[in-house]
Amino acid sequence: MNGKSGLLPWLIWTLAALFVVFNYVQQVVPNIIADDLSHAFGASESTLGNIAACYFYAYAILQIPVGLIVDRYGTRWPLFWAILLAALGTLAFSQAHGSGGAQIARFVMGASAAFSFIGCLKLVQAWFPPEKFSTLAGMTNTAGMLGMTCGVPIAVLVKSIGWRETVAWMGGAELILAVLVFAVVRDRVAPVGQTMPAPQTGGISGVLANPQVWINAIYATSISLVYVAFGGLWGTPYIQKVYDLDTVAAAGTGSYLFLGGIVGSLFFGWISDYLGKRKLPMVLAGVGALVTLACLLYVPGLPLIGFKAGLFLVGCFSSANIISYAVARDLYPKTAGFSIGFLSTCYFAGSAASQPLVGMLLEHSNPGGGLAALTPGDYRFALSPLVIFMLVGLIASVLLRETLNEPARR
Repeated sequence: MNGKSGLLPWLIWTLAALFVVFNYVQQVVPNIIADDLSHAFGASESTLGNIAACYFYAYAILQIPVGLIVDRYGTRWPLFWAILLAALGTLAFSQAHGSGGAQIARFVMGASAAFSFIGCLKLVQAWFPPEKFSTLAGMTNTAGMLGMTCGVPIAVLVKSIGWRETVAWMGGAELILAVLVFAVVRDRVAPVGQTMPAPQTGGISGVLANPQVWINAIYATSISLVYVAFGGLWGTPYIQKVYDLDTVAAAGTGSYLFLGGIVGSLFFGWISDYLGKRKLPMVLAGVGALVTLACLLYVPGLPLIGFKAGLFLVGCFSSANIISYAVARDLYPKTAGFSIGFLSTCYFAGSAASQPLVGMLLEHSNPGGGLAALTPGDYRFALSPLVIFMLVGLIASVLLRETLNEPARR
């Protein structure tokens, strides 16, 4: 079938993108079932943070190796085995009876999910012409963010059938996806409309030695930790405590963060290309994210509708981290895979550390009291590092050079 037309390329992308959706759903599940996990395992706030973070530790460690694997062996088989292992890890998590088993299961889930985004983009590169790559990449990111907005239906399902059964159903759905990927997804010897490039050597030490690479990684990580630390774990308990909402309503409120991310990821990707600028939208987004998050945490008596609007804006501004991937490519187009993989590694490593950091600060502010004893002030104290990281991200954006105005490096 012609890669430029027909249904097969779109079917392949849809199946791969569904794995991206599952990846993002699994990132926010601990946020929805935090109370259930606390009761099931007798887990402290720090332990809950570690259970959630194991997913990101594995994801971060494997970003660069995954890129090398799909380059070397193609995408179909690695993606199939990754989805299968993700399903088995999810099923194991649903049956865990201790925090240790839960952490191992989450680690397997995260390691498997590391193939989702990179695998999907590799299939896009293979089955679609080059001029559609950015569009499909944006659609893939949007699909993932949609997965992060599934807090309400997950919370409803948990309330109806229990957290273990809900997680088990997710594992079963991933098993079905693995079968479909095995049956439908195929590799191509050469991408549509392209010839295979000659292997490249060198350049890795140059990437790591360039301060701009690190500044770009600091920006991408700092400005977007709110998605994981707040949206992925501690946001729902905080909203419940401040606004006296049940889990379903609190999860619905928290989903505004990811709705903003959906809008923002599409907008900032487009506006950066439209203006021909990387730095300007990154700086403006850094200012907006810092101001709105500080207002959400520290402005007293904020009505719920105002909180939802502010959370939407935080998500929108924080999604400017997508421009960092373009910066990584601009800096080193000849070694873009490694440059982007390094950026992803930094981002997910920071994400993994952010959840237990907030958990430890909560535990420190009310030792031995448990989640039920925490006050809104305890949460504001523990979430304050996110504001500090927003400031760090803003400073990084100011220090970053405009990459579209300088020659690309080899």
